[in-house]
Amino acid sequence: MRNEIWEWTGFNAMEPRVAERSVVHDGQVEVRIRAIGICGTDLHIMSGHAEFAPPPLPLGHELAGVVERVGAGVTSWRAGDRVCIDPLTGCGKCGECQSGNKHRCPDSGEFGLHYPGGWQRYMVLPHANLYRLPDSISFEEATQAETLHCCLGGIDKLNVRIGEHASVVGDGPTGLYFVQLLKAAGAGKVSFIGMRDSRLKLGQELGADAAANINSGDSQLPESESQDIIIDAAGTESSLALCIALLKKGGRLLLFGLPGKPIAADVQTIVLKELNLLGSTNAPGVWPRVIQMMASGQVKVKPLLTHAYRFEEMDKAIAFARSQIDEAVKIIVFADDTKGELR
Repeated sequence: MRNEIWEWTGFNAMEPRVAERSVVHDGQVEVRIRAIGICGTDLHIMSGHAEFAPPPLPLGHELAGVVERVGAGVTSWRAGDRVCIDPLTGCGKCGECQSGNKHRCPDSGEFGLHYPGGWQRYMVLPHANLYRLPDSISFEEATQAETLHCCLGGIDKLNVRIGEHASVVGDGPTGLYFVQLLKAAGAGKVSFIGMRDSRLKLGQELGADAAANINSGDSQLPESESQDIIIDAAGTESSLALCIALLKKGGRLLLFGLPGKPIAADVQTIVLKELNLLGSTNAPGVWPRVIQMMASGQVKVKPLLTHAYRFEEMDKAIAFARSQIDEAVKIIVFADDTKGELR
């Protein structure tokens, strides 16, 4: 049985190859990948701006598909089940894993970052890394559950109170998800701050009460010290400085965007304003809620899915993502028999 694979092979390089499908061991399942989301992290790995495992490696951690085979001892899944994939693994034995925080395990890792990911038609992984999809969620939408679960974990840490003023800085996909999640959590006025008018317009369509382009001279930013909550989804030195300036005394700042290198912060102002800074990455416990929110329409994913390619066009999808960063919000690669068109 043959498996088609796309591998990252070096600096901004990738190659297709064919290999035998992996053996499905006890406690494992094989998933036939149906849809793959292209993430900015994939591009950062390929360009050397994020270092995890070395090449050659199939990347891909935003994944959905259908169970193809199950290993011995697996009773919770059967062939044909529709699933999305949690790429995070832990040792399963340490205190963090046993308390539900496998992302804090000293031996944690992720498929598509540290281990072979979903840039392949068939993927074998532990049965516990799957979540069942209702028929109302398409495979392409389901690829976004991984990103959404990270965002929802951050929202939980903020303890949003009804009516609070909040801002999201950064108009990438996570910024667009944070806008929706803040509104769902009960925030009052939500401001969306970024650099691309098309993204800011989409943010307002998804629930933002106001939008501001920091590159526009006539753009209306929130007043200084007016925000109870700010989410920094950009992760730059300038975005951090803006967040600190806009927060009220005692405000909460979620640090979500990754700078790629150490950046300076105005610690004196942070201390004197008594700001609460929170970091957030994965959140293993929120996956069921993410799927429920997607199924109910509390969080809308489809408006972010802007471009689609077929599996054999993976290299074209990556090239487009790298060259059209303003136009492409989320690119989906279909690994099934579709024509590579969003539905």
